[in-house]
Amino acid sequence: MEFFDAIEASLLPIQHLAWIGDAVYELYSRQRLVVAGDTPPGKLAHRMSATFTRASGQADAVARLEVFFSQQERDLLGRGRNAKGLPRSSAEYCLATGLEVVVGWLWLSNQNGRLEQLFQTIFDGREK
Repeated sequence: MEFFDAIEASLLPIQHLAWIGDAVYELYSRQRLVVAGDTPPGKLAHRMSATFTRASGQADAVARLEVFFSQQERDLLGRGRNAKGLPRSSAEYCLATGLEVVVGWLWLSNQNGRLEQLFQTIFDGREK
């Protein structure tokens, strides 16, 4: 698999970063539920994953992560929240898009350790 350096990744179109970030976020939430071992397969698993991945769940995650974001991550979050050409149906949706941009940037720049730190904070706070 090929990756970008952090600067190259930050210069990609916001829509690309959000698109990748959405997929990574979805996959991570599903993997987390499967690895936990107590999630029954099927509709219930999908509903449990959706609590993490829908706009309101991602907006809650942004609130928990705010103190953990680096300046670069804050900048990307803001660019994602304010991106032109993306649907702006609610403040939650804008925050969710911003988070997906950060996740996409971390993934595409191969910053897996940092991505794991953020996901740990997101999901540990939600599972208790």
